[in-house]
Amino acid sequence: MLSYSRTISNPEFGDASYPGGLDPFYHGRDILACEAEPNSACPGGSEHSKRTVLLEKMQDLNAKTQATSSLQAEFWSQSFIDAIAETDSFRSLLNGACKTPDGNDIACSGSDSASVCPNGCQCSSSKCTGGGATIPDSELGKKLDMVFRLIALNEARNVNRDFFAVEYGGFDAHFEMVSGLNTKLRVINDAIYGFRQELKAKALSDGSTLWDKVTLVMSSEFGRSVSPNSSAGTDHGWGGNAVVMGGKVNGGKIFGLHPSTYNPSDDYNTG
Repeated sequence: MLSYSRTISNPEFGDASYPGGLDPFYHGRDILACEAEPNSACPGGSEHSKRTVLLEKMQDLNAKTQATSSLQAEFWSQSFIDAIAETDSFRSLLNGACKTPDGNDIACSGSDSASVCPNGCQCSSSKCTGGGATIPDSELGKKLDMVFRLIALNEARNVNRDFFAVEYGGFDAHFEMVSGLNTKLRVINDAIYGFRQELKAKALSDGSTLWDKVTLVMSSEFGRSVSPNSSAGTDHGWGGNAVVMGGKVNGGKIFGLHPSTYNPSDDYNTG
């Protein structure tokens, strides 16, 4: 692995190591000078150009095959190169999804965004941009927003069925469960609500909406104990839960039985 640091050993850069304050990503120029003037004359002077330089080196390292290369190493390198290519393809699709075929911005206003902006796009600053307007800018919201944009691009990606997985952690509430859980559930509620609203707003040619084509399954890793611990939290339990929703799901049903009592002596109360 080629690491990014202020002192690096790599024969490609000539000297065995760069002195403190110099970096090969700045092509040997002084770091502070480059950071003060991050432009094209100073390669590596921005996060984007750092990524570009690093990516080029990583691609070069993984493209070389020797007679003594192992099968595992070649498989890893090929998988790495394939992942980069797929990521670049997705990035290109996402960047161009809300523009005209020749790459120009699409003008819009808030009132006509649904009819002017393509699926997966919203009207922002008088032009169509990627993302759903009602999906919050939270940790979970950002993930569901990306899923929404990819679903809207299913034809451009030449797929008719997808499986997406996102996660949102922080529920191992051994301490102060009530306040922490309230905040977490609010984040989930707002993110799923915005995701659903955006999918429902995208009409399809058959009269349905994108929401009619989506099934969302939300499940917990494990349950919690019924009895609280001494830190106003709960410990690990045996039960779990799953919630299924979607435009074509016959919902409004609860499967399974809720405990009839929270008494510590109840047979179903294991902690």
